[in-house]
Amino acid sequence: MMEQDYFGVLQLLPAFIWLVIILIIAQIQRSTYGKEEGKYFMYNVLVKLFFSLTFALFYVIAVQGGDTLAYFNGAVVMNNLMVEDPGLYLDQLVSTPTNTSMVEYFNARTGYPPRWIYREPEGFFVSKIVSVLSIFTFKSFIAVTFLISYFVASASYRVYALIRSMNFIPEHYLALGLLFLPSVNFWCTGVSKDSFVLIGVMMMIYHGLRLIAPENKRKIRSIILFSLMALLVFHIRPIILYVTVLSLVFAYSTYIAKRLSNKRQGILIVRFIIITVGFIGFTQSLTGNSEQEFLASNQIFEQAAITQRDFATNELYGENRYSLGEIEFTPIGLIRAAPVAIAAGILRPFPWESLTPSLFFNGLESLLLIFLILRFFAGNLKAKFRMIQEQELLLFALTFVLIMSFVTGLTSGLFGVLVRLRAPLLPFVIILLALRPPKARLEETSSTE
Repeated sequence: MMEQDYFGVLQLLPAFIWLVIILIIAQIQRSTYGKEEGKYFMYNVLVKLFFSLTFALFYVIAVQGGDTLAYFNGAVVMNNLMVEDPGLYLDQLVSTPTNTSMVEYFNARTGYPPRWIYREPEGFFVSKIVSVLSIFTFKSFIAVTFLISYFVASASYRVYALIRSMNFIPEHYLALGLLFLPSVNFWCTGVSKDSFVLIGVMMMIYHGLRLIAPENKRKIRSIILFSLMALLVFHIRPIILYVTVLSLVFAYSTYIAKRLSNKRQGILIVRFIIITVGFIGFTQSLTGNSEQEFLASNQIFEQAAITQRDFATNELYGENRYSLGEIEFTPIGLIRAAPVAIAAGILRPFPWESLTPSLFFNGLESLLLIFLILRFFAGNLKAKFRMIQEQELLLFALTFVLIMSFVTGLTSGLFGVLVRLRAPLLPFVIILLALRPPKARLEETSSTE
């Protein structure tokens, strides 16, 4: 693979031009939100630009390699292929890499993509997306990084503005969770799978909830954009697509129940029927009595078992790993492991496990979450759970957090992997824990006047 120059004039000049363009577009977009609703927008963009640059410099200077540079190098090779043969470039964009297809598309003039990225369809899909973006950034790594960070900023702010209008969480907690969490902004604003997954999930949530909003007159547009984002997430991390869609289905149960009955008892009955049918369907898919039978018929959990046991026993991974103990991969065994896996997916690494520079911010976030958990259970639990039952967004958040934390806590094994995979769920953990019932919000408002 040819050496890339990430800081030459031809790299930095497009980066500077795109930085100016992004700031101008951001200022225009901010004006569409209004003074109050859009007051954090520019801060959000600037923070993500800063963290994306930090992320890029970390991989270029400190790591001097890794997935991020491999994705970009694969994109550069794709761009070279486009110049040499546009037809082959378009064909490679829509085809799945195989063990033999590399020599069919690439040669010494175009260069060859990193083999370990090309062999993984999900990884090379990121290179394909970046290759399209790099057409407009003249193959500038920093410019592409800035462009991706702006897409993340825009997608996150859409969800922020939507939830802000619902007025059930203090604004500063909402802004912290969705816009300013350091670990999310570091891992999910550069050239990585995590950035595109976060964009896709945020846009799916936004358009998924807009579909049931009475004031939305452009539902066809929401369906199209939701489907495109679902395809994006599916091609990178299918399990996150399934978790997001399942969580939205639970959220829709509240909407359907409200439409079918105005009475509280009727809503509870309708929701119970919907959830029961969904639970039966889910448990039917968990076939097999023994661990071998269960894993043979459930590919996702089979891969999770292999990954979890490899991370737990392989000394090559060093000390930067965690264990959930011995897990029996059967339906009953997974139910028993769920509390520990969910706790790991939300809270770990704990502060005493975050003493390395790369995990420092995660330790601080863990402290914040522990504080919010204690505060959540300190008062008016009944009103908070009633709010969760009655609000589509909150029911989505609860389902999404529980399933996502279970999956990531169970399958990650390494803290470095865990903090990246769980990034999409952290904003919704904070949203749930920072809930303020209507009475509490009125008291806060009157005390500030």
